[in-house]
Amino acid sequence: METFAPRGNIHGPILPQFVLEKSMTFGAKTMYAILCDYAADKDHCWPSQATLAKRLSCSISSVKNYLAELVREKLIFIRREQYRSSVYYLLRPEEMVKTQETNFANKQSESGCNEATSGSLTTLNKQRKEENSPLSPHAPDETAPVPVRHTCKAPAAGGVSSSLPDFESVWTLYPKKEAKGFARMAWLKLSRSGQLPSLPELHAAIRRFAASEGWQREQGRFVPQMGNWLRGQRWLDPLPPAELAEAAQKQSALHARRVREEQEQRLKEQKDAERARLRPLFDAFAAKFPPIANDAMPFGIWQYLHSQNRAPSADDVPPENSLGIIEFLNEFKRRRQTADFLTKRQPLNARREAGTPCRSVGDILKNLPVSRFFPGGEQPERAAFAYA
Repeated sequence: METFAPRGNIHGPILPQFVLEKSMTFGAKTMYAILCDYAADKDHCWPSQATLAKRLSCSISSVKNYLAELVREKLIFIRREQYRSSVYYLLRPEEMVKTQETNFANKQSESGCNEATSGSLTTLNKQRKEENSPLSPHAPDETAPVPVRHTCKAPAAGGVSSSLPDFESVWTLYPKKEAKGFARMAWLKLSRSGQLPSLPELHAAIRRFAASEGWQREQGRFVPQMGNWLRGQRWLDPLPPAELAEAAQKQSALHARRVREEQEQRLKEQKDAERARLRPLFDAFAAKFPPIANDAMPFGIWQYLHSQNRAPSADDVPPENSLGIIEFLNEFKRRRQTADFLTKRQPLNARREAGTPCRSVGDILKNLPVSRFFPGGEQPERAAFAYA
């Protein structure tokens, strides 16, 4: 019979001692060991209830009961998600806090004793070295200068670095706020190696990916954590062709809209300039009439007549005029239309007064050559019939 030592040869979920001592069901204790195995070096994990049921060889309802026991014992915290598995956070148990405080106190007491003993030994050895050392180059009353040590302090864990304000700005812009410590570690590593791009380039890349279809699908379910995004240098990744085409189409539509708005703005400015140019002429014309509270309508009619070269001027208003400004404009418009109509008919009236008779269609056709209707002299009999 062959035996083996378990340490170093067994891998998988491990059941802690403080969990064994709790008054819980065996299924809940095993559930805690499996969650710790999934979390590994993180403080949370997100296996589905179906996966947990398969690992424990039980039903999903039993999984829910085991999870409820762990929540009551304040060992885990569950954050519900809408479109994916729930996230299980491992809470620090009270037993672990007490054990760590006891170990820390024991280490401090041991280190204090060691420092006292080592301090006396160090002083004795120093005195012996000074007695056996050669003469100092300084005078007996002169004090030797104490060398100044320049120490380089590494950035403390948590945030003393020139690049961390930039990290906070990127973290604020990034859409997924998970594992900030892991993201900070990845940021510092890239910053020390000089692989971080400029801050505007990172902001532009995050905005480009945040507007993509992949990051917007299912309420941002497929957005990677910022730490993984930084470690993979994902700001260098191009967008898929379909999303590039969609982005180009949106950009083109935005450009067309901007051009249209600029054209409308220029047209509005031209109209405003034309209105400002015509305003003094209208004011001189309107001064011939009694003042009114709102002259927008008369000014609009006057502008329309001016666009047709029919606008009246101040000289066109007779002294004995008794009409209002709107009635006068309408009457002036009607008279100008009548005058234009009579001007167009004047040649016809002059011909009638000269006695020029009007010919019928038959007389006009008889004077036209046959070849105009039948090229090449075709069908003369039809032409004779037409003349008949």
